[in-house]
Amino acid sequence: MKISISECNKAASGTGESARAQEKILPKDMPSRKSKGKPAAHLTPLEQGILTAEEALKQIPDTRDELVEELRSRIESGEYNVSGEDVADMMMRRRAADRIR
Repeated sequence: MKISISECNKAASGTGESARAQEKILPKDMPSRKSKGKPAAHLTPLEQGILTAEEALKQIPDTRDELVEELRSRIESGEYNVSGEDVADMMMRRRAADRIR
């Protein structure tokens, strides 16, 4: 498939279909990137999406305290039993998943 010079110019200038699609998809008030020193107006859609994802990840706690507390109480009371076979199975699944990435 060949791409003409006019199509490249449309994409670069932001007058093509992709620019209109980006206006519909991307929120208007995207966070600005302070670390690279670029103003928010000059961020690419990918950079804007990364910043949005980073902001969302900051809101997620590192541990799920309610789940950890539930498991801790089950272990202490002797209600939580995991067989070695289950542990080995999960280790192999994790290894297979890591190879896919």
